[in-house]
Amino acid sequence: MRARAVAAILGVVLLLCGAAPALAQLELAVIKGQVLDEVGQPLQGVKIRLVNVDRGREIVLTSDKEGRFYRRALQGGEYEIKVDREGYQPINDKVKLVAGNDQNFDFKLVKAAASGSKEFQEGVAAFSSGNFEQAAKLFEAAIAQSPAVPALHVNLALAYFRLNRQTDAVASLEKAAALGPNEAAIQYQLGSAYVEMKAYDKAAAALEKGLASNPNLATDPLAVEAVSTLGAVYFAQGKIPEAEAQFARVLVATPGAPGATLGMAKIHFSKNDVQKALELFDQVVANHPGTPEARQAETFIKELRKDHRQGGPL
Repeated sequence: MRARAVAAILGVVLLLCGAAPALAQLELAVIKGQVLDEVGQPLQGVKIRLVNVDRGREIVLTSDKEGRFYRRALQGGEYEIKVDREGYQPINDKVKLVAGNDQNFDFKLVKAAASGSKEFQEGVAAFSSGNFEQAAKLFEAAIAQSPAVPALHVNLALAYFRLNRQTDAVASLEKAAALGPNEAAIQYQLGSAYVEMKAYDKAAAALEKGLASNPNLATDPLAVEAVSTLGAVYFAQGKIPEAEAQFARVLVATPGAPGATLGMAKIHFSKNDVQKALELFDQVVANHPGTPEARQAETFIKELRKDHRQGGPL
């Protein structure tokens, strides 16, 4: 779980998962994805409105009971997109669809402040517009009115992260975790923040606490990412068997998951099983092109094959 995981609470996570080639002559695109709430549960009945910037045509999709949406035969080009459901902060953004490609966009919606705090709402608007300094001030004002709401401290942490105030951000997440000790999503975010600071012992403790409820990895994508991150933390600590167990746990629930596959490749590399490591690195690149995991895998592949050309083992 990297910084993008931390940013899930307050906005949109747009993960371009891989583009599957289609027949180029069709000149059409496919959009699909899933909408989750701030704790990773699917949201049904979310409206996804797409407006083609060039043609002005509007298309409205609705998420199903698993939070998923799908539409084929779309013209390639830039679209304005609005993701909206009553009781949640709407997302307004732009996406670019490429003709001949299947593209996946996953969204997370955050609930509107229960108190209807004016400062909170204005803070969300400021954050969405990129004014993080103003967002932080407004979230601080909202906390002054409702100091016991964990989500307010999480949002303040997000603003602090964007302002490169890492220490303040972590302190806000620690406060949120103290106020909501049983909220797994907050523990996941706190663990991710500790990873960014290379505080691996604290990261492992937070992730382990969040995962103590034994979530269903088949239905909880946040937990999947948390388990993969925990595996990476164990690997960084030199706990190879523990890391391997976490990556295997993810791959049983979600075969081919990029983070766990990449982690397992590193496990094999650490055991000098270079052939198996290359096989898994190649899988990440082939199945998840353009992702951070694929870029890491490409770096390993390049170095391993460079060593082979220079006479090293393969």
